[in-house]
Amino acid sequence: MKKSRVYIKKGEQLRTSIEEIFNNVGFDHAGGKNVVVKPNMFRAAKPEESVVTDPRLLSETVSFLVDAGADVIVGDNPVPNTARTEMEIAHYCGFVAASNGRFRNIGRYSKKITRKENLLKEVYVSQEILDCDILVSLPKLRTHDLTTMSVAVKNHFGIIPGGLKPHIHSRFPRIEDFSRVLIEVYELRPPDLIIVDCLDVIDARGKRFTPNTIIAGDNGHAVDFVCAEIAGIDPYLIPTLKTAKDKGLFEPDKIECIGEIEPLKGYSIPFRFPLRNSIVEFAARILYRIWLTRKPMIDSSMCTRCLACEDVCPVGAIQNQTIDHKKCIKCYCCLEVCPNKAITTKFLV
Repeated sequence: MKKSRVYIKKGEQLRTSIEEIFNNVGFDHAGGKNVVVKPNMFRAAKPEESVVTDPRLLSETVSFLVDAGADVIVGDNPVPNTARTEMEIAHYCGFVAASNGRFRNIGRYSKKITRKENLLKEVYVSQEILDCDILVSLPKLRTHDLTTMSVAVKNHFGIIPGGLKPHIHSRFPRIEDFSRVLIEVYELRPPDLIIVDCLDVIDARGKRFTPNTIIAGDNGHAVDFVCAEIAGIDPYLIPTLKTAKDKGLFEPDKIECIGEIEPLKGYSIPFRFPLRNSIVEFAARILYRIWLTRKPMIDSSMCTRCLACEDVCPVGAIQNQTIDHKKCIKCYCCLEVCPNKAITTKFLV
């Protein structure tokens, strides 16, 4: 297996650092390419909360690609809700402004992928992700209750339309199984380049750190390994890393760091105790089963029969203002595209 290079660069001259990273990984000629840039937008959050990708990193990445002549789309798949649509969440996070108007709703159209050998045998992936020439992932370095940390591999779960993610969580509540699924999703269409936002971060206790650093590479497992070292934790506390190593997807001794690893002193991860995993798995199982009782409903009094929902539904579950809930896969694409907000979700048994 060839060496995996991971680049660690300071953010004072962010544009310069981004240009150097693209040049180092061989994407200095992006002209004429279709590029999708995927930030981390798992919920509505202001930049100062340090839980979604910093708009500064997104802005400079998009600016570099546009100047290079690339055709750029920016998008992610947060879990939709009736309070805010995907575009409203993007505005709130500062991503619409940071992308210079290139943010798109990539949850509108998806393609079914079948992998009978996988634990997750069928899954839907945003069409833009599958069609692009270059996929750039901009994850945020942060902690996660289930997977300890959420960086490159966990961020890639966002290539799946928002509503399907809780469904997958509910099917695979065990941390070991869910970690395998995350790796399977990552392998469907790996990013060509990962640039981790480690400019301003917070730990599991809410303590703030300002490393003013970005970490980059083209192997998500190697990038996650280095990020764990920067967080000052044992990389194998991250279950996806342990699984990836066992599957031979990367070799820690073949990671070549270009730049200095400066561990974050006092960085805290989710509290660990005996039977923690069992308790977390049980809680996740209950919460996601409750979530899955949410079903999309059409308010016929608000519907203008534009047929946008019928057009976007990947399984053809909508006809004549009626949703067939036996067919519905709860991707909530219909909710995202309805121009009149005639579709809402309700908890139905």
